[in-house]
Amino acid sequence: MKTKVLLKHVAGIIAAAILVAACTTVGVQSTEVDLVAMIAEAEAADLAAIQAQSAGDLETFANYLSEDYAYIDLSGNRIGKAQILARREEDKRAVISETPSEDEAIVLAPNVVMFRGRTDAVTSYYGGLPRPGSTRYSVIWRKEADGQWRMVAAQTTDRIKREYPVKVQVAVPKEALDLYAGTYELATTTPLKLVLEAEQGRLLAAIEGQFDDMEFLPESETRFFATARPFELVLAEDACSLVLVTFGAETKGLRVVD
Repeated sequence: MKTKVLLKHVAGIIAAAILVAACTTVGVQSTEVDLVAMIAEAEAADLAAIQAQSAGDLETFANYLSEDYAYIDLSGNRIGKAQILARREEDKRAVISETPSEDEAIVLAPNVVMFRGRTDAVTSYYGGLPRPGSTRYSVIWRKEADGQWRMVAAQTTDRIKREYPVKVQVAVPKEALDLYAGTYELATTTPLKLVLEAEQGRLLAAIEGQFDDMEFLPESETRFFATARPFELVLAEDACSLVLVTFGAETKGLRVVD
């Protein structure tokens, strides 16, 4: 998974070992082999944790998290092991496509390895709605007393500058809102049904099992913006089709005719 390996000897014990072994070629080679083996062990644990999380196997995933685990998320929030597991319990996120790059593995100390790099991905939220993203990440693994490698810290930073301009609600005739009410099939990987209801000068949107009564306010007679998330609706004037915009990604939908 990691395509580049950078060995950084920052711990005094490792530096001392290298100096002592410097007199013989065999000693230097042995140290390098040990470091590569250490990285390989941590890398195997990292891959296993990713696979467990992707499969929804939270029991296995939890075993790869240290009790003092700390994660700094995209919003700058610091959360611990119990909180990240609670998030993953409710997580509807799935990876549609992912391209890693700039991967590095760095030995920080004996039995402590950091992985860092960049990931460009399209993920889905709410059962299939796409969200493009590009992040830089770093994660620190430590081999603990029981011999198990566990994650002790992680951080992700959003590379995309997300700007959501302020929207201003306008009044739209009731007849126009009533025209838009109905069911639309979204062109997601697994087709989703988006149901719109007209109520009190706004549209309420629902996708079964994903979200209910998400409020969309009119910006014009054909454009609506959500108040809970950076989502938008662009409707055709004849109400036969629409485009749902989620985090900048567009998903087309066609009206379902009863």
